Amino acid sequence: MVVADQALSCFVGAWGFINATLTNTISGALIPEWHSMYPSGISVYSETRYNSFIITANDTTQPEYRPKNLTLPAKPTDPVAEWAIVAQHSLAAGGPFVLTNVTVPEGKGKGRASCGGASKRQGQGQGQDGLGYDGGKGGDHDKKEQEHHDHRRYSGAVGPSGVMHTHFTTATLPSWVDFDLSNDFEFFDDCNVHVLRAYFGDVVQTVFFDRLPAHS
Repeated sequence: MVVADQALSCFVGAWGFINATLTNTISGALIPEWHSMYPSGISVYSETRYNSFIITANDTTQPEYRPKNLTLPAKPTDPVAEWAIVAQHSLAAGGPFVLTNVTVPEGKGKGRASCGGASKRQGQGQGQDGLGYDGGKGGDHDKKEQEHHDHRRYSGAVGPSGVMHTHFTTATLPSWVDFDLSNDFEFFDDCNVHVLRAYFGDVVQTVFFDRLPAHS
C-alpha cells in the first residue's frame, strides 16, 4: 500500500470538531471567528476521495446564533434577520481532494490496522459541543491548550502527515464554489485524531477533529 493510500485509509469516516482557532503567526494572538473555539459540525471523507463538512456556531453555548424557531420549508413570515444569523454562523461545503507530500512514521506501513481503531468517543457522554468533548470550558482553557491539542495529549501512535488539496464544487458560501484550499494534515492517537492547518498570509487556521464511532 502506497503512503497516500495509508493516509486516505486514516481519513475515511466521520469526524467531529474538537476545536478550531485562527492565530496570527507573528504575534501569536488568537483572532475571533464567527464560530466559537468549540464549533458544532461534522466532516465526512469517502474512499472515492470526496470530503463534505458542515461547521456552525456551537449549538449549546451559542444559542443566539442558532434560532430553533426556523424550520423548512421556510415561511414568508420568517424574520430575514434570523435567517441571516444562521447563514453568518454556518458553512457547509464539499468536493474532491488529493493528498500530496505524504509521509508515514517508520513501522506504520500496514494499512488500516495502523490507521484508526475504535473512537475514544465510543461509550463516552457528550460534552457541551455535542460531540463528546467538553467544549464548554472555553475561556477556562489557557492559550496553549486552546491552540495546541498536539500529539503529546494522545496515548496512541502518530500517523501519516502531508498536504490535502480540496477543490470545493459546492458550498453555502457562493465564493467557495470552485474554491481551492490546501491544508497541512497530521494524524495522532492511532489515526483517531487529526489536525488540519491552513495558512492565509500571516494567519493560520488550526482545526482538530476526532473520529466518530461507527454507526450501527
